[in-house]
Amino acid sequence: MNLPAPYLLLVALLVVGALGLVLRWAFTGDERGRDYGLLREIAKVPSRTAAQVVEERLRTVGVRATTVPAEDGEGLRVLVFPADERAAIAALLDD
Repeated sequence: MNLPAPYLLLVALLVVGALGLVLRWAFTGDERGRDYGLLREIAKVPSRTAAQVVEERLRTVGVRATTVPAEDGEGLRVLVFPADERAAIAALLDD
C-alpha cells in the first residue's frame, strides 16, 4: 500500500499525539495526594507562624523539618525524616 507523503505525515502525527495523550493520562496523579517520599507528618498547624514556631523548636533539638500545605487545603503539615520522628515528637510534647 503506497500512501502519499502528506497522508503518512498525518498518520505519524496522529500516532504521536495519541501516544502523548495516553502517557499524560497514565502519569498524571492526583494533586491533592502528594507523596513526599520518606518524610513523615508530625504536626498539622493552622498558619505559617505556627509552622515556624514548630520548626524552630525542632531545630533547637537538631531535627530538620519542612513545611508543606495540608492536603485538605487548610493549614500546613510539618514533616521530618523517619529517623528523627521520635525525637521530633518528644521535642514537641516536652514542655
